[in-house]
Amino acid sequence: MNPLQTTQPQSPVLAASPSAARKGGAAQGIALMAIMSMPTLALAALVPGLPQLFQQFSSVPQFQLLVPMIITVPSLCVALFSGVMGVIADRWGRRKLLLVALFAFSLLGLAPMMFDSLVLIVASRVVVGLAEAAILTVGNALMGDYFEGEERQKWLGYQNMFAPLIGSAILLSGGFLAGMHWRYPFLMYLSGFAVLVLALFVCWEPRRSAPAGAREAAATPFPWRASLLVCGVTVLFSLVFFVQAVQHGRIFGDMGVASPERISILATVASLGTVLGGYLFKRFGQVTVTMWMAIVLAFYGVSYIGVAWAPNLVTGLPLDALGQVGGGLMLPVLVTWALQHYGFEHRGRGMGLWGGAFFLASSSARRCLP
Repeated sequence: MNPLQTTQPQSPVLAASPSAARKGGAAQGIALMAIMSMPTLALAALVPGLPQLFQQFSSVPQFQLLVPMIITVPSLCVALFSGVMGVIADRWGRRKLLLVALFAFSLLGLAPMMFDSLVLIVASRVVVGLAEAAILTVGNALMGDYFEGEERQKWLGYQNMFAPLIGSAILLSGGFLAGMHWRYPFLMYLSGFAVLVLALFVCWEPRRSAPAGAREAAATPFPWRASLLVCGVTVLFSLVFFVQAVQHGRIFGDMGVASPERISILATVASLGTVLGGYLFKRFGQVTVTMWMAIVLAFYGVSYIGVAWAPNLVTGLPLDALGQVGGGLMLPVLVTWALQHYGFEHRGRGMGLWGGAFFLASSSARRCLP
C-alpha cells in the first residue's frame, strides 16, 4: 500500500466524525476563508512600509536587526508553537482558542499605533505570532471538522483561489497606508475584529459523535509515526513552494528586469496561476491526493527547468506562472492529505504540527537568499 494514502486506524470513539452530527455550510466555509486570511494580513500589510520603519527607528541601537523582526517574528512563532496550540485546541476547545486568538491578534496587531518603543513593538509581534499560530491551527482543524470529501475539497479550492487576490489587496492597502504614515498599516488589524465577530456567530465547537456504548472506550494514542511522515513530506514540498516565492527578484532580474516596481507587478501577474491551481483542485474532485502530489511536482519541475533556460521575459513569465499553478494546488493538497491522518481527537495537534512544518520550510527558504 502506498504510504502516502494510508490513514491511521481509529477507535470506535473516533469512527464517526463530528460532522456526521452537524455539517458545515456556506457560512462556515466563508468564515474559514476569512479566518485563514489573517496570517496573510500579518505579513503582507507591513512589507511595503518596511523602508519607513527603518527610517523611523534608525537612531535605535540594533535597528537593522530589530526592524525586520517586526515582520519575521510572527512566522517564526508559527513554526515553533503551532504544535503547542494544537494541543491546547484539542484539550480546551477549538472555538474557544480561536476566539481568544483572534482577539489577541487584532488587539496586539493594533498596539504599534500607541507604541513608540521598537522593543515594545517587536514584543507585541511575538503575541501576534502566537495568536497567528493558533488561528492557522484551528482554521485547518475546523476545515476537517466541518467538511468532508468533495465539500472539503471545494472550500479548500475556493480558499486558494481567493488567497492571491486577498494578498494583493492587503499588499496594495498596506503600501497606500504606509505612504501616509509608518503607523497606519497597523490599522488593517481592525479587520481582525470583524472576523472575530463572524467567527463568534458562525463557528461552533465541533463535538465527537460517538456510537452508543463507546463513551468508555480508551482514547487512541497520538499517531507520531504518521505525523513524522506528514511533517517530513510537508517540509520537502514547502521548500519547493517557498524557494520560488522568495526568489522572484532574482528570477525576473536575470531576465533583464531591473525595476523593483516592475518585478512586483510581474510577480503579481504570475501569481494568478495560483488562482488556476485552486480552481483545478476544486473542479476535479475525483483525483487522488497521491496523483495531485505528482502533478504538483510536475508543474514545478517544468517551471523551474523552463525558467532556468528561458531566454527572455516573454518565455519566462508563463513558465514562472506554471510554477504558481503548482503552488495553488500544493496547499489544498497538503492540507487534505494531512487531515486524512488525524481523527477528530488529534486533529488540532496534528494540524498544528503540519503548520509548524510548513512555516519551518518558509524560514529555511528565506535563509537561502544571497
